[in-house]
Amino acid sequence: MTSEKSAVKRVVKKALSAEVEALKKEAKAAKPAAEPKKKAADTEAKAAKARPKPKAASKKPADVTKKELKHLIAVAAYHRAEKRGFAPGYELQDWLDAEAEISAMLGSDAS
Repeated sequence: MTSEKSAVKRVVKKALSAEVEALKKEAKAAKPAAEPKKKAADTEAKAAKARPKPKAASKKPADVTKKELKHLIAVAAYHRAEKRGFAPGYELQDWLDAEAEISAMLGSDAS
């Protein structure tokens, strides 16, 4: 049982580390050049007008790849562990609960 917990812990950490790195790269690539405040305000106003209005939520389950699904479950499991102070012994339960939560959110079977 301990090896299962360790394996789950490693999977969660690896998935989260990869996501953090990807987010850092996206943020770095998306950093705009500094503009004077006046131009930034004008740009924001134009962007707000150009943004399409949000559409009503689709009733179809989201098309999620297995990799994305695994990531969503890992993040949810991490947050569950964080809420209880990372007390050991609940890693597998965190994963299973997160899997059920994500499955319910997506309206599909996450197994």
